[in-house]
Amino acid sequence: MAGFIKPIIHAFLVCDTIIIDSLTGKKSLIGAFTHLWAKTFPCQHPQVGVYFSLTDAEGRYAFEIQLVYLDQDQTVGKGSLPPIDISNRLMTQDFGVNIPYLMFPGPGRYEFRLYADGHFITQKDFQVIQQESSPSPQS
Repeated sequence: MAGFIKPIIHAFLVCDTIIIDSLTGKKSLIGAFTHLWAKTFPCQHPQVGVYFSLTDAEGRYAFEIQLVYLDQDQTVGKGSLPPIDISNRLMTQDFGVNIPYLMFPGPGRYEFRLYADGHFITQKDFQVIQQESSPSPQS
């Protein structure tokens, strides 16, 4: 097959965790979010799930996910999936990845970026917000 076939993305979501049913392969996304709260920085989040669904893909793909701190234009994490063979462009394929122990250096805008074979496919941004301390009880 000549050339790269860029998949069409139907969904690219961020959540607390993804549960994959061992019998059906169905994915349950738990705690989908558009922002996180942190009391102090840098902060470590115990786990983040990244889900994506695509079609119009054919061939062998090596997917990579990068986490970018947009306010500093800094890549703060990355990971890759094992190469995946997709044989039918008409089928929808979905993937769920749980990423443990992500470090967020500061408050601001972050973005997960999805690449296939080094080609940019899509992105999903979210906010990490400084949580103000609770006011002390008045006596």
